[in-house]
Amino acid sequence: MPRPALKARDAAVSELLPTPELSELEESYGEDRKFIWSVARTLKLLQSFRPDEGAIGNSELSERTGIAKATVSRITHTLTELGYLDRTRNRQYMPTPNLLSLARPVLGGFRIRQMAQRPMQEIANLAGGTVGISWPDSDTMIYIAASIALTSSDLMPEIGSRMSMAKSAAGRAYLSTQTDAQLQTLFDRWSVFYGSDWQDLETRVRSDIQDLRLKGFCVVEGEWRRNVRGVAAPVYDADHDTWLALNCGGPAFDLDRDRIEQDIGPRLVHLAQSLSGNR
Repeated sequence: MPRPALKARDAAVSELLPTPELSELEESYGEDRKFIWSVARTLKLLQSFRPDEGAIGNSELSERTGIAKATVSRITHTLTELGYLDRTRNRQYMPTPNLLSLARPVLGGFRIRQMAQRPMQEIANLAGGTVGISWPDSDTMIYIAASIALTSSDLMPEIGSRMSMAKSAAGRAYLSTQTDAQLQTLFDRWSVFYGSDWQDLETRVRSDIQDLRLKGFCVVEGEWRRNVRGVAAPVYDADHDTWLALNCGGPAFDLDRDRIEQDIGPRLVHLAQSLSGNR
């Protein structure tokens, strides 16, 4: 069933499009007897925790998720008893490393991660930046693998972190693999979310999709992260029968455009093609 339409929100508040509210899910799944609402509420609650935030209480979790406080209390109690949340002395909660065990079967199922790790590191060292592989999820790209130059002082992207599909080179690499109908569905939603900014953004997105279809990669500067220049190419994951994105990024003053066009971009394309097999 398609994801419900998103309400317009101020893009300055968040660089990523919001996930559906429970009320929006009810519009799509309210009559679906196979849809387990207790699971949906639990996952919604876990998604509401934010990096580097620390512990938060049931009241704030209820406000963020729209889940009744009594239900939140039962969910946090259950997750604490199972070891997935830790409860502080003042009865606030934070995720525990036990949740990471749930990701192991996911990451272990990506053979492309193992195949790409060494050449990704070589390109990262050459570019003096980071190289990653990301998976598409609705309006975002999720990092599933990353490497960073040995000489870099930047932080390597965390596995599981997200970036905007519309504003990143990785996202546009993925978009280049989609049909016109699939693109239009996304563009219709983004026109609501980005509002008056969408017209210029759409022009840049379409231009980069054209670049990708002509030369295999695109370059995006300062849209997803200020003063960062990124280059990306699509890569096909045969195991999951889906397109991913292979990207390289670094400071704009260090990773110059000519070097990307003549060296880094073609290297990414070559690696993407080798990982994609005969696709």
